[in-house]
Parts: sequence; C-alpha cells; structure tokens
Amino acid sequence: MINEETSKTKRKSKDSVFVNLFENAENVLRLYKELHPEDTQVTVEDIQIQTIKSVLVNTLYNDLGFIVKDRFVMLVEAQSAWNPNMPLRMLFYLAETYRRYLSDTVQSEHSSTKVKIPKPELYVVYSGEQNCPETVSFSENFFDGDSPVELKVKVLNEVDVTIYGQYIGFCKVFNEQRKIYQDSIMCAKETIRICIEKGYLVSYLREHEKEVVDMMSELFDEEYQRAAYNRASQKDAIEKGRAEGKAEERRELAEKMRADGVDEEFIKKYIGN
Repeated sequence: MINEETSKTKRKSKDSVFVNLFENAENVLRLYKELHPEDTQVTVEDIQIQTIKSVLVNTLYNDLGFIVKDRFVMLVEAQSAWNPNMPLRMLFYLAETYRRYLSDTVQSEHSSTKVKIPKPELYVVYSGEQNCPETVSFSENFFDGDSPVELKVKVLNEVDVTIYGQYIGFCKVFNEQRKIYQDSIMCAKETIRICIEKGYLVSYLREHEKEVVDMMSELFDEEYQRAAYNRASQKDAIEKGRAEGKAEERRELAEKMRADGVDEEFIKKYIGN
C-alpha cells in the first residue's frame, strides 16, 4: 500500500492513466479483440503500437495508435470533456501516422504506383456527462456535410466489462471522488479502492497503484489550480466591469462565462442579472 508521505514520481511527461494503461501491448490486443471479436487469430505479435509521441515542429501527439497485421490502423483518444474539434485532430493524427507508415514500409506518395496503407478506424473513449452522438463526422461537424474530405469517429461511452468500458467507469468514480475530497492523495486512493470493489481495471490498478496515485494527484492538483486561477481572473474582470459601469461588457462577460460552464449563481453574485 502507498504511504501518505510518498512524494510524487517525477516523469518526463505527465502521462494520463489511459496512456499508461495502453503502453502495455497485451491491453492493446484486448482492446482490438473487443472491437473486432471476429478476428480470433490475432496475437500480440500482430500489434504494432504507433502512438504519436511528438513531432518536433508542432508537438503533435495522441493517446493511442496501433496497426494490426498491416490491415487496420486504429487511433483511439480519451476525452473527459466533449471536444467538437476531435474529428479535425484525428485528421492530423491519421495523416502523421500514414506518413510514418510509408516511411517504415519504404513507400512514397510520389510513386507512380499506388501505395498500400491499412484501413483507418477512429475512436473516442468519452467519460464525460454530456450527451454525445454515436459517431462524429468531420464533414457534418465543420461543413454541414458539404466537404470533399470525410472522416468518421466512433464514440465509446458505456461503462461495461470491456477494457475501455472499465476505464470509463474508473473516470466516473474519480469524478465523484473529486467532489468529496479536497486532498488529492485521498481522492486518488479512494478512487482506486472503489474501482477495485466494482471490478474496474483491477489487475492494472493493483500492479500500478503508486503510479496511478501519482498521475491522479497531479491531475487533481492541476485542475484545482486552474479552476482557482480562472475564478480569480473572472472575478477581476467582473470587478473591472463594475467599476467602469459598462452594462454591455458585463452582459458579454456573463454570456462568455455561461458558455464556459460557470455556475449561474456565481455569475449572478458577481455580475448581477
């Protein structure tokens, strides 16, 4: 078990639990089999993890990418808040993944013969509360269906026995515990305890308990600090608007805060009706 005084592990990058979970090729194989139960012959040797860690110029990176038997390229992103730009981001990820694939297989898009590339499958594992569609279309989302470019992303958002469903359950327990505990370590440890009781990611959480506590504590602390900063910034802007007495600016600020999901009582308290 973890000591309360244990300091947070220093890592080169702040990996999420999702990224850490799927650094294990066996977990990636399980994910693929759950998405393709008809493929009973696939083995871990058939999986090539192609997650984009970084591209020097623009620091492009994604959560999980892998290729199966040169037949499928599968990109999976984890989202706790709904992001309408996900199809565009997937387009970037897919283009970079294909660029790397052509390089690895010694092919060129400038060749006079058609290159061979694996079929893409795109997924978002969504653990938030907002209602979302089963599939998000690039063309529909950005251009009302009027676009020569199309790309569809399937949304996975159910808590079930699949590895991605258990991850969603884990995220929902974490969100519940954040509302109860102000201490990041206690929040993380209680989340792990409850998830093991519920059967969510049991072997992973037991094997990586300290790592998971560290990652969750960092996330908890970052979000707490960000929320405090945003609230302070909003309050400063409100007070400035009051002092200047500009009703239109106050109205616009209130609308922006509502769009950002700020609590209505907070808006009324500091801005007024």
